[in-house]
Amino acid sequence: MVASLLADTATAAAGSSAAAGAPGLPPLTLGTVLAVMATALLVFVSVGVIYLSTVEWRDRRRRGNPAARS
Repeated sequence: MVASLLADTATAAAGSSAAAGAPGLPPLTLGTVLAVMATALLVFVSVGVIYLSTVEWRDRRRRGNPAARS
């Protein structure tokens, strides 16, 4: 029974990738989409933190006050 389910899944996956026009690529799954979105969000937030840190550093340097004010 498990073997027939695996064979049906493989056949369905092969049919869906051929129908999508990408014979060598696996079909998109929810896990793949979520992983790509999580990676993109991580990169976006990291770039934002680096940008804001750089802007704050330049502003402190411009004011001539290297110590951070609390």
